[in-house]
Amino acid sequence: MEKGNFVGLLDYGAGNLGSVARAITSLGYQVKSVKTYRDMESVERLVFPGVGSAKQAMLSLKSLDLVAPLKDYAASGRPLLGICVGMQVLGQWSEEGGVECLGVFPYRVTRFNCQEPVPHMGWNSVHWNAQHPVASRAANQLTDLANFYFVHSYAAFHTQEVQSDSYKLAESTYGGRRFCNFVARGNVWGSQCHIEKSGRAGLQFIENFLTSSGGTHA
Repeated sequence: MEKGNFVGLLDYGAGNLGSVARAITSLGYQVKSVKTYRDMESVERLVFPGVGSAKQAMLSLKSLDLVAPLKDYAASGRPLLGICVGMQVLGQWSEEGGVECLGVFPYRVTRFNCQEPVPHMGWNSVHWNAQHPVASRAANQLTDLANFYFVHSYAAFHTQEVQSDSYKLAESTYGGRRFCNFVARGNVWGSQCHIEKSGRAGLQFIENFLTSSGGTHA
C-alpha cells in the first residue's frame, strides 16, 4: 500500500478511534471512517479497533448490520487487522458476556485466572513464533526485546486449540499464563495489545500490516 492512500478505520461506536487514527496518519497514510457496508467496500485495508467488552462490540456490530460484511471482508483477501477487543471478536466465542463472535480464527477467549491483578495493564514483552511466515518479516524490525502496551482482562490462552503454528504469530505471558498476543492467517491479522499506544514497536507492527501483501501470507 502506498503512502497517502486511505486506510479504513471501523467506526462502530466502541473503538479507540482517535489513538489508532493518529498512529496510522503518523506513518503517512490517510484514514477513512467506515460505518456502513458501502464504506467497507471502498477501502483496500481495514483496521478494526476495540475497547470495552466483546459482548458490547458484537451488539454494536449487529445493530449496524456489520457482522456479515466483516466476515465477507475477511474472506475477500483484503487485509484486515483487529486490535484488542477487535482481535478477540475475530475468534469463535468470548466468555465476556458468553457471546458468539465472528469465527475468523478458531480460538475462544476467556478471563484471566491468576494471582496477579486483573486487568493485565502495562508494558509486557512478546515471544515471536519463528515458524510463522509473517514472523520472518516482523523479525527484521521487532524482536523479543520489544515491549508492547496491554489493557485487558480476557485473552486467547495457550491451550490445545491455540497451539497451532498456522496462525499464532507471537505470545506473551502474564500471571504464569501464556496467551496469543499477535495472530495472522492470510490477509487477517490481530493484536491483543494496543499497538497504537506501544511506541516505535507498535508503529512498526502497524506499518508491517499496511505494507503486507495480504493473502500471500500463509
